[in-house]
Amino acid sequence: MAARSAWVSAGILAALVAGPAPASAQTGLRPYVGGSLGSLSVSADEVDGRSVAGGIFGGLALSRYVDAEFEVILPADTFTRSYTAPSVSFAPPGASSAERDRLSVVTQFDKERDVTASFSGVVVIHPPLGRRLTPGVILGITSQRVRDQTAYTPVSIPDGVDPAHPAVVGRTESSTRNIGGPTIGANLAIAVTPQFFIVPDI
Repeated sequence: MAARSAWVSAGILAALVAGPAPASAQTGLRPYVGGSLGSLSVSADEVDGRSVAGGIFGGLALSRYVDAEFEVILPADTFTRSYTAPSVSFAPPGASSAERDRLSVVTQFDKERDVTASFSGVVVIHPPLGRRLTPGVILGITSQRVRDQTAYTPVSIPDGVDPAHPAVVGRTESSTRNIGGPTIGANLAIAVTPQFFIVPDI
């Protein structure tokens, strides 16, 4: 019946659904497939932003009232953030705040998050299809495969500090992990034909 983008930090998608006959006319499990296009947002500790994203999904109408769906979302852009700040100070213990600032290395931080893909599995609870507009409630889980990278580039090094010191030398750190959480949302299936729906959701 519906496609949805379950994004940990709130995504909004418009889904174009091509599927079988309405659930009200079904007597058993019926599969359906579709594609989605929309906007995905990320608001994390390191980066935030918005990206155009596309996806594909498939589902089964389990009954007149419940669908089970699985969706893969692929964002188009990488999320980035850059800023400059003191990173380490070579001031001795007990130094004043001004002295610590004077002996601090100023570093540019370039942070990047690449969301390889977002996977979600949900159930959609809705009234029987067959009318022009059919609302639905979305419940499930979402998992994202993300690669975080931070580049540290010294901008200013205090006099007397060795530029080859390990705390001063520029470097890049990266990690790859899975993050996820529950998905809660709503949609509205707009019937174009008995087998074709446009489904905005959030």
